[in-house]
Amino acid sequence: MRLLAKRITGIVCPRRVIDQTLTSQGFVRRKQHPPIYDIRIEDVASGTVYRLRIPTDSPHPNSGSSDETLLRLGRPSIHRNKGNLQDQPIPSSVLTAANEKIAEIASYLRTPSYR
Repeated sequence: MRLLAKRITGIVCPRRVIDQTLTSQGFVRRKQHPPIYDIRIEDVASGTVYRLRIPTDSPHPNSGSSDETLLRLGRPSIHRNKGNLQDQPIPSSVLTAANEKIAEIASYLRTPSYR
């Protein structure tokens, strides 16, 4: 099983909409410019913590950082947060949870009335 990156990659919305949507869904905004959003997903069976990351970029790089600046969502990725199990496959339950979160965000951001 893989991440359903096509559902979310390339969505363009105002910065405030992306920020509000992702943070309301539990993501934390990293202070990079453009921002990167992370959320923790824990595998209850093993106690291992994973990080689902959604990067952004600006389709108009010289447009500043105001709330109305457009951001484009990049390709999401998932990684183990820490530890020596970096080579182990990510459990399907964690991938399912990540894909459900991606689908939920894509659904919000693609709904015209939500923007």
